[in-house]
Amino acid sequence: MKVVGIIAEYNPFHRGHEYQIRYARESLGADYVIVAMSGDFVQRGAPALMPKHLRAEMALLGGADLVLELPVQVSTASAEGFAAGGVSLLDGLGIVDELCFGSECGDTEILMETARILVAEPPAYRDFLQKNLRAGMSFPLARSRALTSYVAKSAISDVSSGDGHFIFSEQMDSILSSPNNILGIEYCKALLRQNSSIRPHALLRKGSGYHDADLSDVSGDFFPSASGIRELLSAEKGAMDFSRFIPAAAFPVFSSALEKKCWLLETVLDLPLHYKLFLETEETLRQYPDLSDALIRRILKYRNQYESFSQFADLLKTRDITRSAICRGLVRIFLDLKEKAPGHIPYARVLGFRKDSAPLLGQIKKGTSIPMLTKAADASSILNKDGLGIFNQTCEASNLYEMLLCRKTGQPFVHEFQKPPRIIL
Repeated sequence: MKVVGIIAEYNPFHRGHEYQIRYARESLGADYVIVAMSGDFVQRGAPALMPKHLRAEMALLGGADLVLELPVQVSTASAEGFAAGGVSLLDGLGIVDELCFGSECGDTEILMETARILVAEPPAYRDFLQKNLRAGMSFPLARSRALTSYVAKSAISDVSSGDGHFIFSEQMDSILSSPNNILGIEYCKALLRQNSSIRPHALLRKGSGYHDADLSDVSGDFFPSASGIRELLSAEKGAMDFSRFIPAAAFPVFSSALEKKCWLLETVLDLPLHYKLFLETEETLRQYPDLSDALIRRILKYRNQYESFSQFADLLKTRDITRSAICRGLVRIFLDLKEKAPGHIPYARVLGFRKDSAPLLGQIKKGTSIPMLTKAADASSILNKDGLGIFNQTCEASNLYEMLLCRKTGQPFVHEFQKPPRIIL
């Protein structure tokens, strides 16, 4: 039995995601594909477009065998925390052989070698990094330049010794300026730090770029970006044909959600976040571990100018504070998440599975080092104290999401404990 893992958000699940699952089966020889997926709030700092159980169902219809939930502390963390949590969850199952992830370069060895440098932090690299930070560079830029300088220096040393070096310094800026490459490096770092036996495999990303909103290409090889689909949906230009972007097997679920208006944009946070910010003080804001002193000062300084979630994020942005980091910080304030993302995920919450994947579930039960949770109400009797704390916060976040969704659709509220996993026959 060969098992390939994928860490994803599926926000929403589209043809590129279906291609990745198919690639895992056809090119990597996977008998089963397990997905560790963000829940109702996602890493870019926003509510998920559609509820997690619905997205899990789309993934199963698109070829996945088992979908597990990343806790909210992980799904709203930085790239490093997101990757570490995802790897921990998959590694804890004791059955995953490879981790397949998309990247702009598609070169596993380059990403893994870069990760080794960042994990080891050789003295020469640290010297370059500190020099760049003292020069006033933002951390991402300082790190990129430090790696470029370190690789160039290493390449000279290797050439003089006759060993050679497969990373070229001119590649580094390009690698570290691409979102999926950055996340891929974080996956590799997590695998190294956790001493995982899971092997990384970078899949060359096709079609739209991560932030590309242009969905005009309708060719068979074109894969849309999730951000492009969300932007198209937010434009609300009447009836739109999304069937070009969503896999045929999953499209009925997506289409039904659109008809019921069962989707959310970050605008739903406009009013509740404004209220939450006025409850905060400098002392309480310092309890959120991912908020820098500079960002705390800006939140307090400008909150009287708050108009909307998006407008406030733009207002807070500076050269040294990225918009995505700001959005994650604001969402974590809204959700009252005052703990760092856990490096170890002590349970596996099942969002859905295919009925014919019973052999996979049987093997997991034999090899897993963490309990499997298929019924939310059983959490208190199955999980330890740390696991229960993580799980309860995740349920609270999902209940807030459900509240916002019900406010929009008019449908009755369904508590998280009343939502069973999706089972595909």
